[in-house]
Amino acid sequence: MIVYAKIRQKLLWTFFMIKLLTLALLLFLFSACSTQQVTSITHKVDSSCDYYNLKTAQCQNTKEVVKALDPYKIIFIGDHHNQDDLHQNVAELIKMLAQNGVKVHLANEWFYPQDAAVLNKFASSDINETEFQKEIQWKKRLKHNKYESFSPMYNAIRSTKGELHGINISKKERKKISEQNLSSMSKDALAFNNSLDLNVLPHRELILPFLSHCHAPKKGEDLQECTERMYRVQVAWDSKMALETYTLSKELKDNEKLLVFAGAMHVETGLGIPLRFARLSNLPTVSIIPANRKTIRVNNDTGDFILFYTELKQKK
Repeated sequence: MIVYAKIRQKLLWTFFMIKLLTLALLLFLFSACSTQQVTSITHKVDSSCDYYNLKTAQCQNTKEVVKALDPYKIIFIGDHHNQDDLHQNVAELIKMLAQNGVKVHLANEWFYPQDAAVLNKFASSDINETEFQKEIQWKKRLKHNKYESFSPMYNAIRSTKGELHGINISKKERKKISEQNLSSMSKDALAFNNSLDLNVLPHRELILPFLSHCHAPKKGEDLQECTERMYRVQVAWDSKMALETYTLSKELKDNEKLLVFAGAMHVETGLGIPLRFARLSNLPTVSIIPANRKTIRVNNDTGDFILFYTELKQKK
């Protein structure tokens, strides 16, 4: 009996050690896996296409994309400023949507809701392009953006009886948010400022590297403080455009679509305007992200469609 007990004790101890070693091995393997960097899924794209559909991994022409957009009322389109071919392509999209019985509302990043009267006059052809540029103060407000580059889109809206809208936050209000000048804010502006969500980690990781240079530090401000202040303005920018998009979306009729046209970084990966809009509305949305024809690979999370354009070389 004593011998049997010793053998049983030795077997139990051996079994215990095997379990312990197995557990240690599993922990090591899981730990090793968790430290490996996860690589994004990428598409090798054919940039000779008009569009590349990231959901179906297929090339599509404008007609096919218009059909694919049919279920969506809200279409986010990213911009690469002063790229004439890109804006011609967007104008073609507007015209083809109109040919399919859609009234297109085009909301622009660089116009404000306060510009509604001027935008309405221009869209209804009550004023010409020269008068429009003067009234909207294009050269002062958008001194780095050539009006001629964007003109095809605006004329497409005019010719198809669409509408133009402004959705951005004014420079004056952005300055108050940047400086956190709370005492000068109206009740609504203060509520908007307090509602800003600065803790979307993927968005922070996407945007902060572009702000790290901090081109306009305040007196006595260190780099981190300056970067955080600039990030707060970026979030305000996206949140305001999302809020105005939501307001406009509630007025859309069955045969109408809203194209939200803003700098690509406000749209791509869905972490800027689309994310903030999704918190306000359950309407399905779709995004179209620009890429020049030299593009070979695109991350799967970039958007829903890639719109290719021939890049215009900027004058030095």
